[in-house]
Amino acid sequence: MGLSIKKLSCLLIPAAVIILPACSSDDGGGSTGNATLSVDNAQSLAIAGTEGVKQAVNNDSVSPFAKTDTDSPLESHTIGLARQLTQETQLAEIPDFCESGSVDQSYTESSGTITYNSCDIGGVIFNGTASITSSTAGSITTFSITYSSFTVSYDDVTESVDLSITCTNDSDAGTISCTYNSSAPGIDGRIYSVSNSVVSGDNYSGYTISATVTDPDNGNITITTSSPVSLTCSNGQPVSGAITVSDGTNSMVVTYIDCNSYSIDFDGSTTTYNW
Repeated sequence: MGLSIKKLSCLLIPAAVIILPACSSDDGGGSTGNATLSVDNAQSLAIAGTEGVKQAVNNDSVSPFAKTDTDSPLESHTIGLARQLTQETQLAEIPDFCESGSVDQSYTESSGTITYNSCDIGGVIFNGTASITSSTAGSITTFSITYSSFTVSYDDVTESVDLSITCTNDSDAGTISCTYNSSAPGIDGRIYSVSNSVVSGDNYSGYTISATVTDPDNGNITITTSSPVSLTCSNGQPVSGAITVSDGTNSMVVTYIDCNSYSIDFDGSTTTYNW
């Protein structure tokens, strides 16, 4: 199964209706403060960096932030709704967008909820409630949407989604941008959070990524791609590419050798590991 970041983002947010070809993220969860990169924690932080890549790009194929091509009909639909909503002075009910199932909507001038009841959008089934707030200052309209204990079902797989998204529309500039907060368990069972992420590319050309990743035990690191990363392995790990992991002072390069192994270049030496 390969449901994408952009498709699921668009599917998840018909109310926010502001999804762009590349999303950025902003998250304050997890450990605070920067990590201190050392020989002792280099492998743990390499895993953290890799989990940040996966979460930002294609977290188990059901992440709201997995990336795909840009021709989703729903994407065009949601962007159109965004433009429509931001022309209004307050939140208002939007037409039912479910192919089957239903949504219940309730709004005040600046807040509201949408409850999804087995809502089928493009073969993806959504259940749960999204809480929405809206504010306008001059030409800037900001929507914030929080999905809590929300479920997404696709190809007989159901996963829970907990995230919040804030989108800003500048009607004067004609621009829309989004940030999001997300966290997910990694290959080692620890929960990683991703912030300030920017993703471009695809699995054919590889993904270019920059992000801040919070390791729950070590703190914050930044990751940037040294070479575009491809995520086509059946085990969910990168098959090629490289990232630079930095604590703000020291850095290391994590190179993905194949689906089962990677190397760490740090402090003048290179070590190879298996997942």
